[in-house]
Amino acid sequence: MSDTRSPGITETVARFACGRSHPTEDRVAAATRSLVDVVGVALAGRETPAFRAVSRWADSEPTTGTSVVWGAGIRRGAAQAALLNGTAGHALDFDDACPSMPLHPSTVLWPALLAVVRDDGTEPDPTSVSQALDVGNAVLRAIGEALPMATHYERGWHSTSTVGRLAAVAALARLRGLDMTTTRHALGVVASMAAGSLANFGTATKPLHAGLAARDAVVAVSLAEHGLDAAPDQLEHRSGFLALFGAPDRTAGERLGERLEHWERDWPHDWSLKRYPSCYGTHRSLDAVLELREEIDPAEVESVEVWAGRRSLRPLLRRLPTSGLEAKFSLHYTVATTLLRGAPGITDFTDAALADPTVRDLMRRVHVHGEDTPPDRPDLAGQPYALVRVRLTGGATAQRLVLHTRGDARNPLTDAEIDDKFRAAAGAGGYAKDATETLLALLRRALVEPGALAGALAALRDNDSRSERHSSE
Repeated sequence: MSDTRSPGITETVARFACGRSHPTEDRVAAATRSLVDVVGVALAGRETPAFRAVSRWADSEPTTGTSVVWGAGIRRGAAQAALLNGTAGHALDFDDACPSMPLHPSTVLWPALLAVVRDDGTEPDPTSVSQALDVGNAVLRAIGEALPMATHYERGWHSTSTVGRLAAVAALARLRGLDMTTTRHALGVVASMAAGSLANFGTATKPLHAGLAARDAVVAVSLAEHGLDAAPDQLEHRSGFLALFGAPDRTAGERLGERLEHWERDWPHDWSLKRYPSCYGTHRSLDAVLELREEIDPAEVESVEVWAGRRSLRPLLRRLPTSGLEAKFSLHYTVATTLLRGAPGITDFTDAALADPTVRDLMRRVHVHGEDTPPDRPDLAGQPYALVRVRLTGGATAQRLVLHTRGDARNPLTDAEIDDKFRAAAGAGGYAKDATETLLALLRRALVEPGALAGALAALRDNDSRSERHSSE
């Protein structure tokens, strides 16, 4: 009698990761944009205390290898390069996000994938790299749904770090052409490494979460390739990943295959690039503030009311921030500084910027309300949103409602805007103008032209790419 049992969740993910697909033009375009974006913000992220601390540790225990540490002029072992690049990519909270659930895909997936790609012209063909990114993005979202994410995140888990490890292993399995058995073991290994809590938001450990996720994926795949085994049913086991980190219903496994296929096709439609280097939960409100700023005088603002869904507010501070890093997770600060200064940039999240008396005065007049339905809009119940209402000293009010952030796939940035963001970020990271343009051109061709990815990696390790100010450090 044949066995008609449905495959387990671990087997389903492994089978999907080991399959083959053909990236469509829109997915390759989205992957290219994500690559340009994450490399740019990582170059700027190298200037942060978080990256500098991790880099000093890495220098105290250097590993030899062929993997490029972006913008550093050095190579390291694959795991250490993934750690450093992943930390840098998330250090400014300027990397991409998923509108449907709290995830930052690219700062885990790209550092893991590029850690196993060499810069000597022997890199895999561009199609294989695009396939791998599709797989990682699909696993990230499908496992997020299976947990489900609302339960996982409410327990305090940083999902970019936890689910990101599984997604990066699946992406690496596709890129390296692993077999089913090895992939199942790698998933089991990395599931035992999963960690990262929301308690560390607003500290330098939050970006470390992304770096550790990328590193652990590289380590888990390598260990499995070297013969280390793990429970073949780790994800669905009664004491496995889903049970420990979520509360999946009985049909989660039955739906998973279809959801993986769905997200492989459609992840570019559930994806957002950031305009501001702050927690994604602040972005709808900041878009609303910028619209309001065009019709009011910020000096006449008496008070500000902000409404947003409770889930959007979950990672944000309820109190006033005490550091520039905490300010990234404060609607009070981000709304106040945007009203007074315009769209916030990297320099608006320093201790000095937070100490500005004018900003601090307005912060105290910003009031935040967590409501799952916008005032007077029952038709929008349950949808992510932000409503900002400003009261002026003369008694007049003005308000704006935002459903989709600028940068969301439903309200996207143009390629020119993405390139400008890259130039600004690379400049903040010390890259000279000519070197920035050369690197940007290579990244733009990396997933369509053989050799361009190796060229980009070579440019990222070129000591001459950084400006005189940084080359003397």
